[in-house]
Amino acid sequence: MKYRELAKILKMEIERGEYRATGKLPTEPELMERFGVTRYCVRNAIALLVNLGDVCPVQGSGMFVREDDRDGCLNINNTRGLTSEFPGHAVSSKVIKLEQREAGGDAGRLKCDPGDDVYSISRLRLLDGEPFAIEYALYLKEFVPYLNEEIADGSIYSYIRRDLKLVTGFADKLMYARKLDRGQADLLGLSAGDPALVVEDHAYLSNGRLFNVGTVYYHYEKATFFNFADLK
Repeated sequence: MKYRELAKILKMEIERGEYRATGKLPTEPELMERFGVTRYCVRNAIALLVNLGDVCPVQGSGMFVREDDRDGCLNINNTRGLTSEFPGHAVSSKVIKLEQREAGGDAGRLKCDPGDDVYSISRLRLLDGEPFAIEYALYLKEFVPYLNEEIADGSIYSYIRRDLKLVTGFADKLMYARKLDRGQADLLGLSAGDPALVVEDHAYLSNGRLFNVGTVYYHYEKATFFNFADLK
C-alpha cells in the first residue's frame, strides 16, 4: 500500500467520525500493524493529512483530529477536483466548448512546445443543480490522450486517476478577484461586473510533470474557501 492510499483511507475514516471518541489517530506502531505498512508509509500519509488540515500534532500526545467545521468549503490545498470536495452533493458539468488543438500561445503556461497537442475545455460546474463555477482548462494530450464530452460531463480528475491510472502530485495555485464579463455572468446567474474569486491551477503528476493548467471563476455568493495555517 502506498502512503497516498493510506491517507485516503484515514481521511475517509475521519470524515465518518470513527476517531471522534478519542479525538486522535492511532499511534504509528498501531497503524503499521493494522495496515501492514512501513513507518515511512505511515509518516508520509500523516504528513499529507497534516497538510490538508485534517489532523494536527500535539507534542507528546499524538496526532489529533481537527474539528470539522468546514462543511461546504473548498480546501485550497487540495487537487482532488470539485466532485471529491463535496461528498453527498450532486456535482455535474455542462460542457461549453471542447476541442483538440495545438498549444500555440498557451505553450508557456503548459511548459511545452507550441506544436504539442492539448485538449482545451470550457465548462460550467453545477452544485446540486445550481451554477457554482466556470472552468477553463488545458490538458496535455501527452498525458491525457483522450477526452470527450461524456467524460467532461463528469469528473475529469476521477477519469484521470481511475481510467488513465495517472498519479497526481501537487498544484501551484494563484488566487485573485476579478469582475465577470457578460457571458460569464449569464452562465453563473449573476450580473456583468459582479465579482468572482478566480483560482489558477498548475497541476503536476507525482513525477513532477505538468499536465494541466486551469482557471476557475467561482460564484461569489456560493464558494467559500479555507486553508490550514501552521503557526509554529
